[in-house]
Amino acid sequence: MDEQTVRAVLEAFAGMGSASAASISAEGRLAGAEGFLADWLPREDVSSAFREPSWTRLRGVQPRAGEGPVYRGPVTLADRREVAQTVTGALWRWERGFLLVAERAPDDLEPMSKATVRLSNELAAAQRELADARRALTQRDEQVRVMSFVDGVTGLGNQEAFTRTLDAEIHRAGRYGGPLCLVLAAIDGLDGVALHLGGGEAEVVLRCFARVVGGALRKSDHVCRVGDDRFMLMLTHTPLARAAAITDRIRTAFAAAAPGMVAASVAASFGNAAWREGDDAAALVARVEMALEAARAAGGGRAESA
Repeated sequence: MDEQTVRAVLEAFAGMGSASAASISAEGRLAGAEGFLADWLPREDVSSAFREPSWTRLRGVQPRAGEGPVYRGPVTLADRREVAQTVTGALWRWERGFLLVAERAPDDLEPMSKATVRLSNELAAAQRELADARRALTQRDEQVRVMSFVDGVTGLGNQEAFTRTLDAEIHRAGRYGGPLCLVLAAIDGLDGVALHLGGGEAEVVLRCFARVVGGALRKSDHVCRVGDDRFMLMLTHTPLARAAAITDRIRTAFAAAAPGMVAASVAASFGNAAWREGDDAAALVARVEMALEAARAAGGGRAESA
């Protein structure tokens, strides 16, 4: 229940004779009232008006499962002339205090009228709808947050994901030790595929390379697409010699898996670099870019280490 709902309930009871509603702050002050409760309840401290149950007892009741009232039943109140009267009441807890709905009844045990019961049901339904809407909004926010780190073509992590993950892996390596290798892979000939066969065929090649890389890495490793034809691989607990062997397997597997008519025009080049103590992300990335440039300068379709 929110402030808008409470305000709507109070407005609904304006002008009613036998039914009334009051908003009571968490500190026990009257925040607003319509109907006879506006005349009965004191402004500063409502606790003096509650005879049975006492206000202390009511405010201490914990909500039951669901979104219903924390109390429903007879309530004995003393008006400002200290005349005690028993009404049928229901008390809801909300984020800023309490909402009391009351109905005058000739019998202390008489149930609330159909109108009051209907209002109770409508309030509970509104609370459930609000909770559902908040959950849906939270889910959508989480989906948007996750998608902001995903490359739309390959489904791998993107540049933002790479930056965050590399920072975390360098921190881990610096704190706990153990080898860490960074690999920059590039698909040679991809620009020609896009130029002559179209962007759609180039995306097929990108997805093919992503599948080959994914099949070669462990769960503890990471791969992100960081450019049009470039991918970064973070190989945890991996020395440089082993990283070179992994990239050679990926290069061979991609040559065999490259789709149909483009197989002869694309290849994969790799630059490998091992993290050194004191390296930050920029230093490690600079070395791996130099290694890739050396591999491409040597004709491409090969791996170089720095």
